[in-house]
Amino acid sequence: MGKCPYCNKVVGSLNGDQVEVNVDGRSWKAVVYSCVSCNAVLSTQIDPIAIKADTVTGVVKELKKRT
Repeated sequence: MGKCPYCNKVVGSLNGDQVEVNVDGRSWKAVVYSCVSCNAVLSTQIDPIAIKADTVTGVVKELKKRT
């Protein structure tokens, strides 16, 4: 297992928090992963579950327009 670069403790699990990210006027849901020991942010990424849900919702909406 890796160690947190801030507190140097072994990282066996992470805290995850959902945040909004704004890029060029568009808002995206993202996840921030932080160390459970010192709460330092270790990584951030666009929330893959939210992207999947938004994609399915958008496709269903477009398909309903065509019927």
